[in-house]
Amino acid sequence: MALKREYKAAGFAILAIVLFIWGFNFLKGKDLLKSYREFYAVFDNVDGIDNSTPVKMRGLVIGSIKDMHFRESDRKIILTLNIDKEYNVPKDSRIKISGNGILGSRNLELEPGISPETARSGDTLQSATSGGFSEMLGSAQEQLEALIVNTNNLILNLNRVFDTVNRANLKQSLNNLRIMSNDLTRLTRQTNALLAANRSRIDQTVANLQQSSGDIKQITERLNKTDFELLVKNLSESSAKLNAILENLQQGKGTAGKLMKDEALYRQLNQTLQNLDALLRDLKAHPKRYVHFSVFGRKDKQAKD
Repeated sequence: MALKREYKAAGFAILAIVLFIWGFNFLKGKDLLKSYREFYAVFDNVDGIDNSTPVKMRGLVIGSIKDMHFRESDRKIILTLNIDKEYNVPKDSRIKISGNGILGSRNLELEPGISPETARSGDTLQSATSGGFSEMLGSAQEQLEALIVNTNNLILNLNRVFDTVNRANLKQSLNNLRIMSNDLTRLTRQTNALLAANRSRIDQTVANLQQSSGDIKQITERLNKTDFELLVKNLSESSAKLNAILENLQQGKGTAGKLMKDEALYRQLNQTLQNLDALLRDLKAHPKRYVHFSVFGRKDKQAKD
């Protein structure tokens, strides 16, 4: 009986130890009932990270930190990570420490890569750190220094541009612009006064235009469909008559047609004109052949008679 009690006590003790170990690892984010792959990550500084910090991927807890130790050779911090085998980790994935770090709480994030090759247990993943408060201050300081330098350069360039001569030119340009603005204001006032003085004439002109528009509308209405058809008919008849005349001329009908088509008549007319031209030339050259003039010729002829 005593031996059975000792066995029971030993069994309860072993069970308690197992439950304690399982509960302790569970609180650390490690489930003894799951299988893990082991990866390594190397950091210069792990401020805000401890053994209770879980490893997350897009907000989902996929593992935990198994061990953290300092490497004397290069003064780096080596993290040993347990990642659940359920999740595929590409070869080019990164372990990133992120968070504001103001209160010392930071996150350990696994950023999956795009490589088709899967990382094996024991591989060292790429590491990165971002979002720390000191880094934020350093980045802000660098940006502020760059802003100050750019501002100084801008001021120097403005001083170079706006030297004595350019300032005088700028002042003159502004003065010319002011004069132009005053002239434009004066012109606007004069235009308004002119329009006000001639408003009655403008109204009368507009009224005349409206009346003219009405007259044109009445004239257009008078040109109804019947008048338009009559005009088209007259044009068609005139075109037909003109075509008949041209056709008669083409066929040699009538005096004009014969003159155009009868070649013998054309040659005779041409010969007659040539003979007439020769006669006029001979008459001009020898007028005595055709005209006999005598002072006493008429009286002698009467006496003989």
